[in-house]
Amino acid sequence: AYLDNTEKNVTAESDGVHERQGRRYFSCLIDKSCSFVSPAADDESTASLRRAPRFRVELPGFPILGDGKSDNQNHAMPFMRGAFAQCIDSNQGAYFEQMMLLPCVLGEFRTKQRGGSEAKRIIGLPEHITSDFGSVGDFAAGAELAFGTVLQRSHAVLGARMHYGHPDIMNKQYMIQQGGVSKATKTLNLSEDIFAGMDFMLRGSGRNIKHCEYFYLTKGRDLGFNGVMGFCSKISSGTGEQLLTRQMFRLSQILPLPDALSFYYAHAGFYITQAFMSLSMPVTVSTWLLVLVAGCEGSFQAYMNCPTATTGDAMSVVLSAWCSWVLVFFLFA
Repeated sequence: AYLDNTEKNVTAESDGVHERQGRRYFSCLIDKSCSFVSPAADDESTASLRRAPRFRVELPGFPILGDGKSDNQNHAMPFMRGAFAQCIDSNQGAYFEQMMLLPCVLGEFRTKQRGGSEAKRIIGLPEHITSDFGSVGDFAAGAELAFGTVLQRSHAVLGARMHYGHPDIMNKQYMIQQGGVSKATKTLNLSEDIFAGMDFMLRGSGRNIKHCEYFYLTKGRDLGFNGVMGFCSKISSGTGEQLLTRQMFRLSQILPLPDALSFYYAHAGFYITQAFMSLSMPVTVSTWLLVLVAGCEGSFQAYMNCPTATTGDAMSVVLSAWCSWVLVFFLFA
């Protein structure tokens, strides 16, 4: 599939083309059975390299709105065959024995009667990370395993799982109804995949997102330090941009309290908690240093149960309490 454009012609006004739009844009689909375009009179060099498109769908305007990936996915939606869509990444693969389980995954959409709510769902699937060699690669693979597989089990049960790209299978008809599988506003929809799940849940009517463990695809991650850090920066920046969207605002209003708390920590809350944890150590050390440097041994003993305790003893008691039973809350978080 590719994009094509032509100049406005005499039928542009009757076809509803905006007066400020300089060209007409089309989504075109070609394959090896398409015939070659006949040579033009003024351009014979590229005539043999072009094929006549099999399908040509006019677009309402210039289609490149986002950062590329979301535009490509939405651009391919009209040319998909079948009732289900799976938008895997270019760094993913599959196993033959896993493909034999694909009918079982498609059976998750089966309904007891025509128009049943069982078809209104997104089937989330885990991944097998194959780039777990080297210290940096093992770190990236472990992070991807924790988020894409382990945490998704809990998020699906708690009602906080959305669509995260990867190997998820969606009902194409319902994706077309909500404008595509991705949102393509530049910068705002930096994490474009998750908005498919948000819009899907906002439409209600029995829609749900299910996580299955028996089917998975492979995935390779970056092995360089800069590549891994760039990806983590992209994910965290995309989460910050999500807080500005109307999907996040509306979901926060309609979700029940348990689902809302799970949704909060599964997305923005995770990074906010990480920021607090990163700040807790320098704040603790700075507070300890201020107390020790202030030289308040005489006045500090008035606040202690044991008058013989020093400032160092008091801070050691506080730190030992923080580093003992309080850590249980961080483990659960």
